[in-house]
Amino acid sequence: MRPELPGFYFDEAKKKYFAIKGPIPGSKPSSSSSSSRTKQKPEPKPFKEPNYQKRNKLKALKLLCSRELSGSVVLVNKKKSNFKEEIEKTQASNPLVWRYDSTENIGDAALKEFQVDIQTSQGLTTKNILVAGSSGGCLSILRVSKAGQVPPFDESETQALYGGTECDPVSVLPYKENKTEAPRLIWRPAHSHLHAPSSISSIQLIGSSNPSENSHHLKRALITTLGSSGRGSVFILSLAEEPYIVTPRSLRGNVSSECTIWTSDCSVSGTLAAIGTNLGGALVDLETGAGSYFLRSESDVLALQFHQSKGNIVQCGLRNGAIVSVDVRERPSRLTRHQIRSQSSGTSQATARKKEWFKLRGNINPSHVLYMPSSLTCMKTLKTYDQYLMASSMDGTIKLYDQRMVKRGVAVQTYEGHVNSHTRIEFGIDPSERFLMSGGEDCYTRIWSIKSGQLLSENKFSNSVPSVVCWSAVEGQSEWKDSIVYGAWLGSREAIFSMF
Repeated sequence: MRPELPGFYFDEAKKKYFAIKGPIPGSKPSSSSSSSRTKQKPEPKPFKEPNYQKRNKLKALKLLCSRELSGSVVLVNKKKSNFKEEIEKTQASNPLVWRYDSTENIGDAALKEFQVDIQTSQGLTTKNILVAGSSGGCLSILRVSKAGQVPPFDESETQALYGGTECDPVSVLPYKENKTEAPRLIWRPAHSHLHAPSSISSIQLIGSSNPSENSHHLKRALITTLGSSGRGSVFILSLAEEPYIVTPRSLRGNVSSECTIWTSDCSVSGTLAAIGTNLGGALVDLETGAGSYFLRSESDVLALQFHQSKGNIVQCGLRNGAIVSVDVRERPSRLTRHQIRSQSSGTSQATARKKEWFKLRGNINPSHVLYMPSSLTCMKTLKTYDQYLMASSMDGTIKLYDQRMVKRGVAVQTYEGHVNSHTRIEFGIDPSERFLMSGGEDCYTRIWSIKSGQLLSENKFSNSVPSVVCWSAVEGQSEWKDSIVYGAWLGSREAIFSMF
């Protein structure tokens, strides 16, 4: 029998004493020893929010130092770059995000910010409003005010001056108590709401967004709904005075009322609207409601837009992944029949041959058709260079095309990291057209550099998909009095978010 030594144990196999530094191999810890170890276990350190601004400030300081030494051209990763562009990338890599209380389930289908002239006791005043549409068919109007307004209004003052309830901003990225930097939202009362029978599918400004043009078309917006049981609806929202009035616009002519309206866009003149349906694309006169098809297709038109510099061209993105440009000047009775290649493929060679082509009718050039890998979710033309078209599809692909090189069928830029499989997600392009922002099915919001395709940031601050993006700064807005130049609005079922 080996004598016991305090703090040591004897190993019979190795015939040696070993210091006791933990549980003896093969032995069960006693309750007293486990309780003592539990008591001696140090308490976990309190969770500390990461400082997202630290790297941002350090990089900005290095850029400032380089600018002082080298001027506006600085060295970044041993390459020459523009100082302003690098600073903007740094800011985009570390965005500030606020969530607004009392905005659940009101802005997950469509978001648009407009500037309207409102008659007040001080005279005609330009104000910003955020029009939000939900998948439940609710249309809401929220008043937007500048961040850091001093002194802050209390609830009674808000009711008296704005006639609504203020939505309290909560900082979610990074976390901090200060609210003065966040734009303020005031939710208008019930008379400004529309409860449609189905999901809001699009919100578009009627007429030009140029503030120098004095036109009554600037005071209206086009609202469309998907339609319950395949009956989409069109509404006109009047923004001329409060309370805002929403009136239905019945579809007439040869446009079927038994159709699903997926998307819409308005001409620059403000007299015509193009709607994308499950039967094709149609033009609608906004005054009379008379309409006619300019494209009949076997595939739904999920995204469309008027070409900026060519008002007689409408670009349509189809469910099968094709993007076609249609000349809308051709009469409906003379729609030309075409067969274009389909992205679909069957399980057998015989089925694949049947699905290799599909039919459509319209004034298109089959050789200028673009193809995405899956159903279109969103597409937008760059305003600075209208030959560049940005498009996204439901398989998570986002590409930038040069429409002058359509025949090659190769994108000039691809943006990696986007996550999607079946959701209609709308991306956003900032007014300077340097950054691309989109939510994903993984609930992350990502920002890319349009020029380089570099993924600048990806952050998760919502537990539901950020399905719509709306940049709050519009062309010429920064030159106006009391203008708001903050970044973007994002809508999800959880809430409306502000990011800049």
